[in-house]
Amino acid sequence: MRQIKRLVAGTVLLSSSVFAQSNPVPSASPVGAPGSPPEPADISVGQTPTLSVQEMNAQAREYQQNMASVLKRIHTLEETARKQKDIIKLNCVINKQTEAKVNASIAEQATASLQENVARGDEGGRIHEFTRLTIINQKISVLGAEAENCIGEDLSFVGATRVDLEIDPNIPRDDPTQPAVPSTPIERPPAASTYR
Repeated sequence: MRQIKRLVAGTVLLSSSVFAQSNPVPSASPVGAPGSPPEPADISVGQTPTLSVQEMNAQAREYQQNMASVLKRIHTLEETARKQKDIIKLNCVINKQTEAKVNASIAEQATASLQENVARGDEGGRIHEFTRLTIINQKISVLGAEAENCIGEDLSFVGATRVDLEIDPNIPRDDPTQPAVPSTPIERPPAASTYR
């Protein structure tokens, strides 16, 4: 009995999904006309041309040099913040430096893996490690710019702010926030008692 119920339930589900599918309607109107079906979207992913092994190795060396120069600049910014004895700037720069050092160590691992994949002839692994190295290089460049921003406030400081105030003589002198004194004289009421 159970098997029959399962068979009936399965048949009902299958038939409902078959009938729910719509049949494509042939289009007599030109594409883009009102009421015509939209053009199918191109969802293919274009493959960018890959670099040769020599070009990847040269680019990887360039990335390593760039990352090393950014780390050196961040270290210089740290020393500047220490000399200024500004703890907020120092903490900001140290945070960026720590993140950059972690990313640099990951970049070293990616470079080593890139060389291993080149030696093995593993093109997929080589492309993967080169992509990792490219992303890490970009991250370290961003961290370098953020470290510059940690210190950069003084670079835009020109001097003390000076405010010149010029009051237009056509503006009325009455202060709208202060109520005006009533123009009618106020009489004091008589004393309620004769005792003073």
